[in-house]
Amino acid sequence: MGGMAILLVTAVSACSSAEELPNMVGSQLQVAQDRAQSAGFTNLSSEDATGQGRAQVWDRNWRVCSQDPEPGEADPDVLVVFSAVKEGESCPASTDGYLAMPGDEMPGYIGRNLMDAMDQMAALTGEVTAVDATGAARNTDNENNWRVCATTPAAGEVIEDSVVFEVVPNEEKCPD
Repeated sequence: MGGMAILLVTAVSACSSAEELPNMVGSQLQVAQDRAQSAGFTNLSSEDATGQGRAQVWDRNWRVCSQDPEPGEADPDVLVVFSAVKEGESCPASTDGYLAMPGDEMPGYIGRNLMDAMDQMAALTGEVTAVDATGAARNTDNENNWRVCATTPAAGEVIEDSVVFEVVPNEEKCPD
């Protein structure tokens, strides 16, 4: 009977054990997945950090911007979600729930979805516009299909009362 109690305690301990989840931010998505699996985490997922919903078909072409849960001790059965961008793209700054006001510093919107960026400028009384970054003067009305390449004011500069987003369609690269 004593052996059974020890067995039961051992089984409970095994179920509640935690593993060390490494910090994979900045890693290639495939490398992050491999490292997580090596650390004992097998319930993995990834998402497009820009909010465009692009599938990470070739994981070696994506870089991790953030992970949930954060690095540290975690249950190895937890779902680990990597938010990633394609190589060469900037990771978006987190501005969830942000509403810009005159006098605020401009957040970093490079690589972000235009609709999200415009929504966060709704409280400004001045003009908030989007222009085709290629100079082709294409209509940017379908904001969900465009992403930000540059802003005026630039990230970190003070927002007065107007903002300009230079954008390209989601499938295009920003001009150099």
